[in-house]
Amino acid sequence: MNQPLDLRPVLRDGSRPVHVQARDALATALAAAALAPGTRLPSERHLCERLGVSRVTLRKALHALQEEGRVGSAERAGWHVAAGAGPAPAFEHTSELIGGLNEYGRRLGFTPTARVVAARLRPADFEEADTLQVLPGAEILELDRVRLFDEAVMCHAVTLVPAERAPGIGEADYTTASLYTELTARGVVPTRASYAVHSALVPPDEAPLLDLSEGSPVLHIEQLTYDQLGRPCEYNRVVYRADRYRFHATLAAGPGRD
Repeated sequence: MNQPLDLRPVLRDGSRPVHVQARDALATALAAAALAPGTRLPSERHLCERLGVSRVTLRKALHALQEEGRVGSAERAGWHVAAGAGPAPAFEHTSELIGGLNEYGRRLGFTPTARVVAARLRPADFEEADTLQVLPGAEILELDRVRLFDEAVMCHAVTLVPAERAPGIGEADYTTASLYTELTARGVVPTRASYAVHSALVPPDEAPLLDLSEGSPVLHIEQLTYDQLGRPCEYNRVVYRADRYRFHATLAAGPGRD
């Protein structure tokens, strides 16, 4: 049964752009209401009032949802739930925040889980040791997971963690446990990260893991995370489904730049 949209004013705490918060609020409300495809959404004026945002901000949020296939629009008919829409998971990762995928998923109203392909302690090779700033042969945790929101595949991630800095880090059940929570509990606080993204076609061996057909577009991400002491605490290689991931960055002109 369709339920009315439960919308509340978005926060303006500066942690994320307002249009991203509005998009997240709308996505969560649409998923909770389980509206049938074709159902008209309230007017833009009503949505602006409920969310406490401007028309420009609201339209940015709606267009983001349209790109994700959740809503559609027609001339003079307003916005409606798109065919095949529903709680299809997708999220926008912002450059202002560092956090694990579990945290992002819960913030958007999804239940994050993982299929653990492998979780093992092993010696670091020379390249891994250089990246993580440990001695070659030092024990690292290799964590290979398929990450899911509400049972829908988001990405395939292989994570390396220097075990000597977080004793017992390999003991958690990472089908539900958050690596960042486990690190923090051991006094290792993820604080900043370098982050690189490039697009590609999904490799044949990874397509089944991501529930994609061979040759589908994906996003490759490499992330090196540092703790509160400036030491590398996590190296992440992630392949995201391109239809379920958006990256938002804030850019600023440097001094003297045209």
